[in-house]
Amino acid sequence: MPTYYLYGTVLTGEAVAANNRGDNMGNTTTLQKVFQEDDLHTSVSAEAIRFAIRYRFQLEGLMVNRSFESSEGKLFYEDEKRAYWSGGQQVYIDDDLMGFMDAAAAKVEQETEAESVAEDASEGNGDKARPKGGRAKGKTTRRQSPLAVGRAVSLRPYRGELSFNAVSGEKEKGKLSLYSAEMHTTEYQYSFGLNLGDVRVKEHIAHLMDAIADMPPVAGNHARFAYDFSPASIVLRVTSAHSSKIQNCFRHDEETRGYHVGRLTRRVETGDIPASELIVGGEIADTYEGNRLKELGVFVSGGVDQAIAEAKRRIAESDEQFAVLRQA
Repeated sequence: MPTYYLYGTVLTGEAVAANNRGDNMGNTTTLQKVFQEDDLHTSVSAEAIRFAIRYRFQLEGLMVNRSFESSEGKLFYEDEKRAYWSGGQQVYIDDDLMGFMDAAAAKVEQETEAESVAEDASEGNGDKARPKGGRAKGKTTRRQSPLAVGRAVSLRPYRGELSFNAVSGEKEKGKLSLYSAEMHTTEYQYSFGLNLGDVRVKEHIAHLMDAIADMPPVAGNHARFAYDFSPASIVLRVTSAHSSKIQNCFRHDEETRGYHVGRLTRRVETGDIPASELIVGGEIADTYEGNRLKELGVFVSGGVDQAIAEAKRRIAESDEQFAVLRQA
């Protein structure tokens, strides 16, 4: 039986990114950065995107194992040890899609080693621990994540935008009241991949795709900035190929101040990516390359939701095990 995957690359709309009250360098609140094509770009972590996806599941009333209580700023587990996983009960969507690991074995070994050192010391053996073979072993419950999410990288290079501010209210003597924050006017793109066969409850695939199309705010901890991470354009691929070949396929165009997908178009023209496997949606449909991809036989739609719906249809038709997506 072939392995089926859903790959995707999302491009957001253009907006101003900032991270007030986030990581500081001196009195400047910084944005994370990476190098791409020998230029400096701002970035948002894959963990922040995964957190937003999981939080959307919670907001939609789906069964999640790990929930976030915003009023307390804390995470709560229904079953932190995942004892339910092998028992055939209802599967939590976040555990199913994002995997987990309960490192009970490592914890037990650490505790046992500490006890051995203390016991040996009391017997006059100094701080020498007993041989490892005498340790008790705990049970490690783990599940590899079927969902892989890449770090979001700004489409446009970072040019050093800064805002300068002063602390409001009464100033305290001896404390610096001036501060600055890095800003970046840009789009962000990120890629993801999902091993469809590894998802235990196939309905969860549709919920993930809905989350990609309608993402809650993405940023770290309390320092969330109002940046819309929903797709302005999206490229999807439903395939049994083990590499996506569409990762971070959007490129900034210095001349037009827009973007292009020239590398993606060439890979379709050369047959490296079958046109029948691609789905393109959103603003890219109105570009020259959007029209070119359509000529090559790619499904191209002006609507992101239509592209998502087409991907669900193709997944449902790829194998009977995914038939439940026909009603999603």
